[in-house]
Amino acid sequence: MNALVVIDVQKYSINEFTKDIPQKISDYIKENKDKFDFIVFFKFVNNENSPFVKFYNWRNMMNPPETDLSPELEKIPHELFIKSTRSCLRNDEFKKFLKDNKIEELYLCGFNTEECVMATAFDAFDCGFNVFILKELCASSYGKENHERAIELLKNQFEVV
Repeated sequence: MNALVVIDVQKYSINEFTKDIPQKISDYIKENKDKFDFIVFFKFVNNENSPFVKFYNWRNMMNPPETDLSPELEKIPHELFIKSTRSCLRNDEFKKFLKDNKIEELYLCGFNTEECVMATAFDAFDCGFNVFILKELCASSYGKENHERAIELLKNQFEVV
């Protein structure tokens, strides 16, 4: 079994570097939905106990509309999980979902390649999942260079398609 995991494609992170990704993901899912047993969306929701507040005093992405999914993705049928860390595998409900559904392969895409996508990829591998990175469906809100550097690092460990 496999799952497409769409990471943090939310209104807060849409900018000049990421603006095309939500539509690309939407189009990809419409064209390839039969290739996946599950489609999972993750939303990052910051909170007062997060490391982002504790260490950086960063208080963004705590509430809508910043935490809302990009409009292009809202109508796509999906499972939804919330996280307050970089890695999706820090969410116990998600780990239970993966185990209960006997999911062995994860296809990752979304924001930010060098942070949340990468952290999820390494954690997923360490938890025993076969990981694929959909590079054309990933981006960094910090710029194309960050995305490209992250993809180069990810290529050393994972199949980047």
